[in-house]
Amino acid sequence: MNENVITKKTSYLIKRFVPYFKKYKWVLALDLFCATLTTLCDLVLPLIVRFITNKGMNDIESLTLQMILSLGTLYLVLRLIDVIANYYMANVGHVMGAQIETDMRKDLFAHMQELSYSYYSNTKIGQLMARITSDLFDITEFAHHCPEEYFIAALKIVASFIILCSVDVWLTIIIFAILPIMIICSMQFNGRMKSAFKKQRNQIGEINAQVEDSLLGIRVSKSFANEEIEKAKFEEGNGRFLGVKKEAYKYMAGFQGTVRLFDGIMYIIVVVIGSIFMIDGKILASDLVAYLLYVVMLLNSVRRIVEFTEQFQRGMTGIERFIEVMDEPIEIDDAEDAVELPILKGEIVFDDVSFKYFDSDSILEHINLNIKAGENVAFVGPSGAGKTTLCNLIPRFYDVTSGKILIDGFDIKNVTIKSLRSQIGMVQQDVYLFSGTVYENIEYGRPGASKEEIIEAAKL
Repeated sequence: MNENVITKKTSYLIKRFVPYFKKYKWVLALDLFCATLTTLCDLVLPLIVRFITNKGMNDIESLTLQMILSLGTLYLVLRLIDVIANYYMANVGHVMGAQIETDMRKDLFAHMQELSYSYYSNTKIGQLMARITSDLFDITEFAHHCPEEYFIAALKIVASFIILCSVDVWLTIIIFAILPIMIICSMQFNGRMKSAFKKQRNQIGEINAQVEDSLLGIRVSKSFANEEIEKAKFEEGNGRFLGVKKEAYKYMAGFQGTVRLFDGIMYIIVVVIGSIFMIDGKILASDLVAYLLYVVMLLNSVRRIVEFTEQFQRGMTGIERFIEVMDEPIEIDDAEDAVELPILKGEIVFDDVSFKYFDSDSILEHINLNIKAGENVAFVGPSGAGKTTLCNLIPRFYDVTSGKILIDGFDIKNVTIKSLRSQIGMVQQDVYLFSGTVYENIEYGRPGASKEEIIEAAKL
């Protein structure tokens, strides 16, 4: 797996991610409906303020207590709806994001189980741990907030444009002409942030791999009194991680600073030009107050998108690293017409078998071997001669480069992997015990075995 920081297009990543929403489409639809209700509540307040201010300045006699209480009651009802809608978004919406994260982790783990020995020979386990844990943590927030934030922002921007145009078209055109410039300037930092976040994720994987390697070999390092060497190695990797985070924060600060600058520019334009228009009688004081409230709401929407951009880029990075593993081909798989093996006697034939690893010279060349059923055979030779490799070809941990292997006359490429491996007993060079009891580790070799059978196997 290539760990170089090569980022894919955002549109491609979203296209690959969207199918995970399919199971939760009605939850998402209701979430966006609730987002519409909260937006409606925000849009109504400036209109109420504008109406009351207009009445107060132009026709104070018509501004009755009943009218004020009616408007207050209307807004209170809208706020209660807003509270209920926000509760749904914060609760059920977040659960939907967590469920999507869980689905992705399940798919990723299932795919990892299918990948070949060669993949794990060339990939650090720490990197895979990072991809299946921390890389997917941000998916919960991304899956929930991404459609929600952009939907709310779109609603508020469109509604603000329509309402602001009804107050003053030219001032609105000036304000909205600045938005594309702000977006273009901000996007200069966007791609760099994405690249920096991917470097950060990759370095987390490197630290995981280093910690795993060091802790698994802790007895060796202590035996040679090399604790200081291990500390120095970790400090170097930890320092690189800090450097990558500094780079990401630099671009993020530039991004936020650009948006804040344009915030200030837009506020001062509204105040200065709006005041001039008010002096010239082109706009009422109440309209200017409402206008400022809508501009505040508009800029708050833009600011929320800016604040979400960091989460967006983290989500995109997690999705990209998820896809990189999911796109790894399954090299060893059942053929379409694979058959189930019957109970085997155990005759093994190597017929002109050659094998080499992906990027190495040939390990085995033109091996012809016939082992009779019940025969005991030992392979003897120096380290690296290919003894383990030859044995690993029989259960198809690797596929032969050329030639074929037959068991009881069956070509192992034409039978199902499960029926083949279930009839092969292996004692590995490096014995690994899974977490749990000795009983559970013995049972792992034959799930569902009775207690008596497991005790007998332990005695043997």
